[in-house]
Amino acid sequence: MLHLENVMGELHAVTIRDGLAFPLNRVAWADGRPQDTESAGYAKKLLDQLSWWAGALRTAREAVPYPA
Repeated sequence: MLHLENVMGELHAVTIRDGLAFPLNRVAWADGRPQDTESAGYAKKLLDQLSWWAGALRTAREAVPYPA
């Protein structure tokens, strides 16, 4: 997975370190929800970081356009 960070860097993309995975995606679900009780916390952390980066990058682009 770390090799993808190099690719993303070449594309000038910002990566988020924390991720969300469902390793037992075929058996770990009930009624459309993950049975792992920690999944909601992982999802919140990931989405909070994504939201922070989106806001920070929006503000930065408004202040100083990214040099292409």
